[in-house]
Amino acid sequence: MNAIRALAEFGSTAAIGPLRCGAVLGDIAVALGPPWDIGRVSKRRRWPHLFSYGDAELCVCRCRRVTSISVQTWRDTVDLPGPGTRTSVTSPGPFMHTQVTAELGAAGCRFSPVTFHQPPGQLALQVESTGVTFTFRTGAGPEPLLDSAAHWIGTHECVPPETDAPDDGFGT
Repeated sequence: MNAIRALAEFGSTAAIGPLRCGAVLGDIAVALGPPWDIGRVSKRRRWPHLFSYGDAELCVCRCRRVTSISVQTWRDTVDLPGPGTRTSVTSPGPFMHTQVTAELGAAGCRFSPVTFHQPPGQLALQVESTGVTFTFRTGAGPEPLLDSAAHWIGTHECVPPETDAPDDGFGT
């Protein structure tokens, strides 16, 4: 498997292996090992907090549930967790619009353009069944280049860990 196929599966399932919105960070760590700690979202508050597995960035609530996944694809290489293992799938980037749409089509994803609130130089496609959004940068060449793929949830039931609960290692 390569990263562009993993992105197409992300589009069709809104998950990259165990990485999905609503998943508990501790359960993901059991499957993939500990995440990289990127840092706080806000300087004033500890939570939400950012973690990553390669180029898949997770925004995690204080209850340790994933509220968004953003895959950074603008880099020279894209590194994502491999299916069912602790190894990663790495592919050279960036990915072109035609590559992404062809792979989404091969995965059976129906998508449509996002027409609201698009800044100049940006084009976005959203997978109809999952809501995963693929954002492209235009004007960088003959074809738009994929900058990111993302999925998020607006609300969830947040039950923070008990104050006397054992340290889960993610209480940054």
